[in-house]
Amino acid sequence: MGMELIDAAALHRSTGDSRSLSRRYARGELIRVRRGVYALKQEWISLPPWERYRHTILAVNLELPESRFCLNTAAALWDLELLDIPSHVQLSGASRGHTGRSRPTTSAALMPSGFSGLEGLGSYGIARHGPQAAAVLHNGLLVTPLPETVVSVIARENFAAGTVLADHAIGMRRTSGPAVGKDELLALAARLESGARRRWATQVLDFAVTNSGSAGESLSRAQIHLLGFPAPLLQASFHIGGRFVARTDFFWPRFKLVGEFDGDAKYLRDEYLGHQTARQTVLAEKKREDKLRAAGFRVARWDWAIASDAPRLAALLRNAGLPSSGSRNKSTP
Repeated sequence: MGMELIDAAALHRSTGDSRSLSRRYARGELIRVRRGVYALKQEWISLPPWERYRHTILAVNLELPESRFCLNTAAALWDLELLDIPSHVQLSGASRGHTGRSRPTTSAALMPSGFSGLEGLGSYGIARHGPQAAAVLHNGLLVTPLPETVVSVIARENFAAGTVLADHAIGMRRTSGPAVGKDELLALAARLESGARRRWATQVLDFAVTNSGSAGESLSRAQIHLLGFPAPLLQASFHIGGRFVARTDFFWPRFKLVGEFDGDAKYLRDEYLGHQTARQTVLAEKKREDKLRAAGFRVARWDWAIASDAPRLAALLRNAGLPSSGSRNKSTP
């Protein structure tokens, strides 16, 4: 995004101006993201939630130079896939007695209407943690190294969120950051101090695969496992009459069932559409599905809302003829 943060200290050093920002804030033109760090109010409001979180991280670094970011915040800075926006900006290196959470400081002046304009928007405080892995410089910020970040987050997340992160970290679709393999992550997990977290992170990493096609597919696969359904084949290719027809997200050969996760990105993002319009892509999907059905396969489709709702996904799969052995009880350590 093109939004820029305004650093009051830097403005004062370069111009001697120490009051214009507070006046603009009082007029409702600016918001105060962190102490001494401002942004244009309308630009801030227009940012998607993830971008507001990322700009809050940058604001924290301006307020507290040389901050060392860890856990889910570091994962976001490494462009790793997370199911949810972190609730806080997470910093490492706090001394004993100085760990803990502080409330968000993002604010805007109240207007004559009695509203600030930020109602309903998420804002983020700081969570201070003890020492983590030594930080490395990444895109101008100090963050815990990617492998250590992955393992430390997985050790604290639930099974589904951990699977999404692990699949992306080792997977073929990740296009930024250093390469990392499952063996390296398992070795780091084996060195976690907590025995419960060692076992948990190892369990999630053992389940991780390199060929999950998207975060939605990883979430679905984790839910399918937790619900006690048989493990599907991933990215199965179908040839009918000697011609390639489809590559599917999930396939259960024994039950002749195909499972497809439909994320909005497939129909809205240029990199997924190629040279087709969204309407052409939807029609192509329908024709592909018709060919699979004509060949005797059943097709079950679901989206983010269903993948995130275990009972709804379970009902959909059972109605499609897939048996379940019962839910597996897996919670965070």
